[in-house]
Amino acid sequence: MKDYCNDTWPLVYDRYNQGRHQQELAFYSHELARCKGPVLEVACGTGMILIPMLKQGIDVYGFDLSGPMLRQLYAKAESEDLSDVRRRVSQQNMIDFQIDIEFQSIFIPARSFLHLATQGDQLACLRNIHRHLQADGTLMLNFFTPSLSVLLSRVHPSPEFMDIGEYAHPDGKGVIAVSMRQTNDLSEQVQHITWRFEVEGQVHESPMLVRWIYKNEFELLAKLSGFTVENLYSGFDKSPYNGEGEMVWVLKKASNKTDAYAVL
Repeated sequence: MKDYCNDTWPLVYDRYNQGRHQQELAFYSHELARCKGPVLEVACGTGMILIPMLKQGIDVYGFDLSGPMLRQLYAKAESEDLSDVRRRVSQQNMIDFQIDIEFQSIFIPARSFLHLATQGDQLACLRNIHRHLQADGTLMLNFFTPSLSVLLSRVHPSPEFMDIGEYAHPDGKGVIAVSMRQTNDLSEQVQHITWRFEVEGQVHESPMLVRWIYKNEFELLAKLSGFTVENLYSGFDKSPYNGEGEMVWVLKKASNKTDAYAVL
């Protein structure tokens, strides 16, 4: 769960995620702009989505586990004169977060749900979200469709690190070179990733666990947590799911136990 809890990730995170981020921001902003009540972003990171939503007038709250990422968010909010961000954003864990608000919608962008490395943690997160939703509330989230050919290609990968890119240091201290190495554990559905950052000749590594989830598996997790599946898309353009690309889920809080176990 502490995958982004280091001081270097916030320096490159926005630029590293820039491509998919634009699609996510457009989708979630459009969907949540229609909400009459408060909404919550789980794992809000540096505020790539939360800050533009606040500027759009959406009543959004958020939390993240990483202190360094939140410090970046607060600094960005201050530069935008968003004075009430510290009231809206806190440092918490998605498994057991506590906020004294019932939200109309909760969303988890950036594939952040996959950082929960066990099914027990996944269920705990979903059930906690369920408790924080209004009676007719929705949960939206996205993550990738597992591809067997891609997963198999990294079961026995090269020990060498793969270059990801170089990013200008925000303080003008040269560049930050980013590379990574990944091994996939097919039996546990876990990607073991090691990120390497080189800054001013200093190299440090940061581990990360990502647990991929299959479509039928997540449908069952949703049922067990009291949700029904309202929509599943292939990507942020709302194309019907075709077994490929990004899974974009829209879940509805079931009104009773019968609804929660309805056939999908």
